[in-house]
Amino acid sequence: MVNKILNYLSLSLILSGLGLSTFSLKARAATELEQIQEIRKFFGLDQYSYQPNLSQIKIAVIDNGFEGYDAAKKQLPDSTEVVSAYPKEMISKYNLGDPDYVQAPIATEHGKTMAQIIWGITGANPQGPKFYLLNANGITNFRRAVRYTIEQKVDLILYSQNRECCGNFDGGGFLNEIVNQATRAGIIWINAAGNYGGHVFNGTVQSIGGDQWVHFQNAKELRLKSRLDENKAQVILTWSANAAEEDSGTSEDLDLFIYDENNNQVAKSELKQVLKKDSLAEGETFLARERISFEFSKNKNGYYRIFVRAKNRNFNSRNNVRVVVIPERPPVQDNETQKMVDAIEFLDAVKGREIMVPADNPNVITVGDVSGFSAIGPTLDGRIKPEVILENSVASFSNGQSSSGTSNAAAYFTGIVAVLKSYAPHLTREQIINFPKKRPSSLGARIRRTQFSEVVSQHGMIFNSVEEMLDESPILAGQYADGRYVIGVRKDPRQFLQGLCQMNYNREQQLEFYLTWTSGTDRYGRPTGTTLQCYTRRVPTQENDQSPYPWEQYGGQRPAFVEIRQVFLSSGNFPSQGVWQTPSPENLRRY
Repeated sequence: MVNKILNYLSLSLILSGLGLSTFSLKARAATELEQIQEIRKFFGLDQYSYQPNLSQIKIAVIDNGFEGYDAAKKQLPDSTEVVSAYPKEMISKYNLGDPDYVQAPIATEHGKTMAQIIWGITGANPQGPKFYLLNANGITNFRRAVRYTIEQKVDLILYSQNRECCGNFDGGGFLNEIVNQATRAGIIWINAAGNYGGHVFNGTVQSIGGDQWVHFQNAKELRLKSRLDENKAQVILTWSANAAEEDSGTSEDLDLFIYDENNNQVAKSELKQVLKKDSLAEGETFLARERISFEFSKNKNGYYRIFVRAKNRNFNSRNNVRVVVIPERPPVQDNETQKMVDAIEFLDAVKGREIMVPADNPNVITVGDVSGFSAIGPTLDGRIKPEVILENSVASFSNGQSSSGTSNAAAYFTGIVAVLKSYAPHLTREQIINFPKKRPSSLGARIRRTQFSEVVSQHGMIFNSVEEMLDESPILAGQYADGRYVIGVRKDPRQFLQGLCQMNYNREQQLEFYLTWTSGTDRYGRPTGTTLQCYTRRVPTQENDQSPYPWEQYGGQRPAFVEIRQVFLSSGNFPSQGVWQTPSPENLRRY
């Protein structure tokens, strides 16, 4: 399961422009998360036993839809509540719109699947946690859902969605103010980072031409390449003109245009941005947003190009602009590079500042994964996002569905936090995000990084043997000051050296592994060739603990031994802030 988890599936893309994992609506409803014990062990939850108060922890999954949820199928605990329409008394009391207005959820399994991931990683105990599945289809329902969580005194909120509008890229705006109502009430809000990696351009306005075209970084166009025909995508333009109230409006009016490779205009969005007034006329909006949904064709000779035009002169270099391109189809393989690429490549995307609303909120815990699709910060005001990054996000269900992405990562993390709170009920957001993280290994301060060719020239037979046993190449190499080499691998040496090395130790005991080639002779003194030998050394746990190195115990020269060490690098994409590491129950008890 661990190998399956670490091999990211190309299924995890973006659903309905929200940066969500994909799930087929044609398959029958997912029943349960598979291989729960292996997943719990991977995340370090195998060291936590079930605590009865876990059933008392209240978790709200706020989402657009929960299609396929059937209480009779025991997909979630019996205590689960589904709320599609909110109590009229609550709506009236808190001025949450017309009490008779009801907007139903959309037909997506996403919210239900998120809840199933949470329940699975907590151990899938029939007693709980207690789940609230809350309809957030539309801003009105989003407001009502947040208020409902406060009324029910919920402990955790999972929102595995994002919106590309309604903020100023710094954690503000009216949507984030709604979120702040929950965090001020003491609820821990966990938000998916979104799968926007490589899909976002951020920039400031350098100038506006005489024809009103907006120029970005000495260019007035952004380029797209479509890899396929019948290739639908959304192109969304937003800018920093969103206020704290939904209907405050803006006087800054921009329009969005797309031209094909033959310089023909093929799509446009020309809403009129206006300031607050009693009612909107046709074609008017309060939001600083333009959005195009278009079916692209395969580029043959050139690029599709995105242009932005300003309707008035009050738009200038003080304004920040964001363009997001969201392909509907999953990545495809590039026949030239043999790598997976986006179905629509946003060639002028800029890495960083990809965090949308409300994941950019300073009061939420934003969760990503180590894949290239996971959105990263910083925010416009310089905050690191996401605060938590998981090493995997793959989820497989007993009906054959599988997915990955930041939605899953946030759901896994919500379950982890629920387990932690069953041990330490008063855990805060700040304590959680400040737990020690896993860091990429540097092979130790006393080890000099070397080229693989240097190791091969000295220990080619050992290097080749390790590569064969691994069924993949090592990822790091180094040399100690005394001349001996070390090879860094992704797998735990216990896994692939178990047939060669003696491991008569407690599995909790940390071991070092050394390989060497030795020449042997038969009983007549005739040479029998060289043999690969493995030696294990128990790492001392106390200062006076004596554990000899193999050359001290069995003889030989130090440089003849090559250490094999596991290092934690995730496909070269290990984040600088480290990845999540679940604390032990012993370390958690002080909180």
